[in-house]
Amino acid sequence: MPGFAADNEFKKGMVAAVILTALVLIVYSQCGNFELVTYDDTSYVTDNERVMEGISAENVSWAFSSFQLSNYHPLTVISHMLDTSLFGDSAGARHLVNVFLHLVNVLLLFFFLIKATAGLEEGGVFPSFFVAALFAVHPVHVESVAWVSERKDVLCTFFWLLGMISWLDWVKSKKMSSYALTFFFTGLGILAKPMVVTLPAALLLLDFWPLGRIDLKKNPVAKFIKLAIEKLPLVLLSVLSSVLTFMAQRGGGAMQSSESFPFALRASNALISWVSYLRELVFPVDLAVFYPYPQDIGIWQPVSAALFIIAVSALCVRYIKKAPFVGVGWFWYLGTLVPVIGLIQVGDQSMADRYAYIPFIGLYIAICFGVANLVKMDRVPAKVAVGVGAIVVMVLLVGAYTQVGYWKDSGSLYERALAVTENNHHMHYNYGNLLDRKKDSAKAAKHFRAAIKADPSHYKAMTNLANIYSKRSELVSAMDFYGQALQVNPSYANAYANRGIANHKQGRLDEALRDYKKALELDPHLVDSMVNMGILYAMRGNYSDARAALRKALEIDPGNKLAQKNLSLIP
Repeated sequence: MPGFAADNEFKKGMVAAVILTALVLIVYSQCGNFELVTYDDTSYVTDNERVMEGISAENVSWAFSSFQLSNYHPLTVISHMLDTSLFGDSAGARHLVNVFLHLVNVLLLFFFLIKATAGLEEGGVFPSFFVAALFAVHPVHVESVAWVSERKDVLCTFFWLLGMISWLDWVKSKKMSSYALTFFFTGLGILAKPMVVTLPAALLLLDFWPLGRIDLKKNPVAKFIKLAIEKLPLVLLSVLSSVLTFMAQRGGGAMQSSESFPFALRASNALISWVSYLRELVFPVDLAVFYPYPQDIGIWQPVSAALFIIAVSALCVRYIKKAPFVGVGWFWYLGTLVPVIGLIQVGDQSMADRYAYIPFIGLYIAICFGVANLVKMDRVPAKVAVGVGAIVVMVLLVGAYTQVGYWKDSGSLYERALAVTENNHHMHYNYGNLLDRKKDSAKAAKHFRAAIKADPSHYKAMTNLANIYSKRSELVSAMDFYGQALQVNPSYANAYANRGIANHKQGRLDEALRDYKKALELDPHLVDSMVNMGILYAMRGNYSDARAALRKALEIDPGNKLAQKNLSLIP
């Protein structure tokens, strides 16, 4: 009864889809009550005037014609604008858009796998369901979903999965419209996040399994070359994206120098990170939004990591005929991590949970279809496999639900990161800024000192600590830390601007004026320094220069009350 069997599979698929939806909502619906965090969310959303204006032709044009935060991802920026147009300044709504995209991604992955593995012995609803379920609730993916700034992750994966589905249609039908759709979705994905540059390689893996386009018994090398050539238009998109990304990150100062991160250190950390992500796969505990970069790595760590990777890869190749899904999943994992593994270091993190969003799909495929194959071979009872799988999903669900809770606000996020990591200068600095804004200067100073201890070159933490001392009128300590900050970075405008205030307080007006001028030379848009310089000129009776400084400040910030007041007081 083939019709009955097909109908039964359809019902199973629909029930599974409902369960997957429930899993996502159980874990992530709490995000609707969350705030934006001060780590990047302010830069992407609340402090971005274009985003807060919402959708307009001018703003869309700006998104496509400029780099933002050392990235080129115009579709992601436009999605944030659309949030503003639809939901105003609602933080909860922005979070729920991420949740919705994650849910759609889970369902797209599920239905793709059902369709792609139809007719394979190890295929079917159950392994496809468990792949999607792991993707839905694994705690390592919380960062990609619960962090509004990571809209780019869930959005680019949405287009990635649509590209896989249209590719499947191309393979089965050879309709050019399906190939064109794959090209289109690849392009959109790249415009959401450059991570999609590895999609052509992932499609080549899918050609091998589950699509079965490469027969190892019939000249596989020639077939491989032919299938690689087939993807050249997609590769060209990837090359273009790589060039734009390089320009954006180099121009924005996000790309680290070889002096700060020597290649040997980067290569060592990359090898260790490939293995560290596997630890997170199996034991997703002590997750943090930022993992500090190790400055000293013992030679045994990268060597053992390299040997492990080589050994697993060799085993996958050895058993590629018997278990192609394992090899495909493993090489998917290795390959899709390449752009973010740190060989080209962007930022100063050693690794990041968000980078595992797409790569872990390969590992889920290897595990779930591997178990399904063991069930087909009568090596594992089906009920045992389903039961253990259900337990694993439930355990991960609880872990993910707990992990999501740490994203409710900035304080919870930073406290958690500091609790599970050591010498985390980045989190101490961010938490210090948050506490300083909340007028808790004593605790803020403690975290700035901790940031400096963890990173003795942290000139921003030095400057902020100096600002606290300056506000307390502890001017000797303030001047000391301003000096340290400028010794590390002589081009840091904020240190000059704030040291100018400290000099001003001490009556050292010549020194204050020099600092204000230097700050404005480095950053001509520092309105506060213009206002302070105008006030200083007025104190000296230099009214023409005072007016000029205050008027220039008002050109940049027409609503500046302090500039308006002082300008009105000048005779």
